[in-house]
Amino acid sequence: MVTDIIGTLNTGGSGLNISQLAEDLTNAEYSVKKSIVQKRSDSAELSMTAIDRIKSQLTSLQGSVENATTSSATTISSDSAAIVLTAEQSDKLVAGTTTIEVEQMAQPQVLAFGGFTGQNEVLRAGTLTIEFGAWDDGEPSAFTADTSKTSQTITIAEGTTLSDLAEQMTEIDGMAASVIDVGDGTFSLGVLADYGRQNAIRITATDAPGETTETTTFDLLGNPTTTTTTTEPTGTSLAAFDMTDQVEDVQAQAAANAKFTVNGISITRASNEVEDVIPGVSFNIAGYTGVPATVTVAVNTDAAKSAMQDLVDAFNSSIKLIKELGSRGFDGSEKGDLAGDPSISTLKRQMESLISNGIEGYGDRTLYLADVGVRTERDGTLSLDQNALEKAMEETPEIFEAIMRDGVKSNTAGMTVSGLPSSSATAGRYTVVRDPLTGDASINGVGMTAGDTENGVTTYTMNFGPLKGLTITMEAAMETATFDFGRSFTSTASSQIEDWLSNNGTLARREDVFSDQIADAALELENLDADAEARRSYYLTRFTQMEMVVTQLNSTGDYLTSLVDAWNAQD
Repeated sequence: MVTDIIGTLNTGGSGLNISQLAEDLTNAEYSVKKSIVQKRSDSAELSMTAIDRIKSQLTSLQGSVENATTSSATTISSDSAAIVLTAEQSDKLVAGTTTIEVEQMAQPQVLAFGGFTGQNEVLRAGTLTIEFGAWDDGEPSAFTADTSKTSQTITIAEGTTLSDLAEQMTEIDGMAASVIDVGDGTFSLGVLADYGRQNAIRITATDAPGETTETTTFDLLGNPTTTTTTTEPTGTSLAAFDMTDQVEDVQAQAAANAKFTVNGISITRASNEVEDVIPGVSFNIAGYTGVPATVTVAVNTDAAKSAMQDLVDAFNSSIKLIKELGSRGFDGSEKGDLAGDPSISTLKRQMESLISNGIEGYGDRTLYLADVGVRTERDGTLSLDQNALEKAMEETPEIFEAIMRDGVKSNTAGMTVSGLPSSSATAGRYTVVRDPLTGDASINGVGMTAGDTENGVTTYTMNFGPLKGLTITMEAAMETATFDFGRSFTSTASSQIEDWLSNNGTLARREDVFSDQIADAALELENLDADAEARRSYYLTRFTQMEMVVTQLNSTGDYLTSLVDAWNAQD
C-alpha cells in the first residue's frame, strides 16, 4: 500500500487527497490519447503476425511446388535382368515399348605382366610410353593409336619398385594398376584400361643405357691404351612390359565395345552404361539376353492424379489463409487481421492470375491448368476433376510435363536440343540459323560456340544471353531449324513465390510499414508518459500551494474563534 505522505501530514488543510487528485486529473487528460496510440500499435502487431503467417504458408507452398517438379506420370520397366534401368528424364519419356538384344558387353582391356618375385622387386631405370587406341583382330594383332588422345610417358628412376610403378600408372587417366600375388610364388602387375575398344593400351619400354667409363693405361714406352667399360644398370629390365611386337602374351582380356540391337537396329557403345538410345531412359547392360529384353514406358495416370491433387491441396491452404486474413467480416464471418490491407489485395490478385494464366512454349497451343481438370470454385479454392485429368493423360500425356517441368523440344529432324536456359528466358518458339559453309550458328541473332563434329553432326553450346545453357546438335546440311522452350506452371509459380518472399516483395514492404508504425507508437507513448508525468507534477505543485493557503486560513480561523471564545468568557 502506497502511503500519501502529503495527505498524512496535511491535517489542517482541505482534507483532500491531493496526490490522488493530481493522478486522476492527469489520467483523465492522457488516458484516451495513450489508448488510441496503443490500439494503433496493437493493430500493427497483429498485422505483423499475420504477415508472418502468410510468409510461413508461402514457404510451405514453395516446398510443395519444388516437390511437384520431381513427380512423374510415367513408369519405366524392364523384363530382363540383363537391362537394368538406372535413371529417367521425365520430360523426355515417350510412351511405348523398346526391344533390346545384347550381342556383346563392353569390357576393358586387362593386361597381366607376370613372373616377378615380389611387389618390392627393383626395376631398371628407363621410360615407359603409354599409348591409347585399338588392337585389331589380326594374327599378330596390330595397334592403331587414337590421335585424339595424348600418349603418356612414365620415367622410371633408379630404385623404383614394381609397387611404385603400379602407383605411377594409376595416376594416368584411363588406366589403373596393382600388384597381384598369383599364389604360385610369383607376382603379376595387373593393368586395367577404361571400357571400350578405343581405350586399349600399348606400352613401349626403353631401358636406360648402361654407364660407360674409359680407362687409359701406358706401357713402358709411354704409349697409351684406352679401355672402354660399360656397367649395366641394376634391376629387372623394362623389356618385361614392352608390347611393341605382341599383345597376346600379356592380354588377359581384350578391350571391346558393347554391341546390341534396339528394335532391330545395330548399335555399339564404348560403355555398358547407355543413356542416349531410348528417349529419357538410361540403362546399364548387365548381361546377355537369351531373348530380346523389353523396356516399357507407360503413362501412370494414378501417379498424375496424386501429384496434381497434392499441388491443388498446397495452393488451397494458401488461398484459404489469404481469404481468412483479408476477410472484412461480412455475412457473419470474423474480420481478418489484414482486412482492407493492400498487401492482401495484391497477393490475392496475383495468386488468381498465376492460376489462370496460360502455359506457353509447349507447341502451338497455350495450355491451362483447366486442361487437366483444375477448376476454381466460387469461394476461390481449387478442385481437381479426376475424370478430366484421366482423359487428358490418355489424349495428351505431355501436358503433365508442361505443368511440372520446363522443357525444350526440337521441331526439326536432324537437330537435337538439350539443357535448360536461364530463368530470364522467355517461353516460345526459337529459330536456329546455320551457315553450312562456315559452320557458324546462332539463335535469334545470338551466336553459339561450335564444338566437336562427329559423323557430320556438330555440337553447339549457347554461352551468352537468356538461352545460356542450351546444347544443340545439327547435321552438316542443315541451315535452319526450330525448337520450343516451355516455361512450366511450377517454374512460374516458384518465381512468383520467390518474389512474394523476397526482401523487396509486397510482404516485406508491408512489414516495414508495420514495423515503422510500432516504432512510432512506442516513441509517442514514451513522449505521452513524459508529458503526463510533467502534468501530474504541475497539478501536485499547485494543489500543495492551495493546501498551504487553506491551512493558513484554517489556522487564522481557529485563532479568531479562540479569541472570540475568550472574549465571551469574560462577560
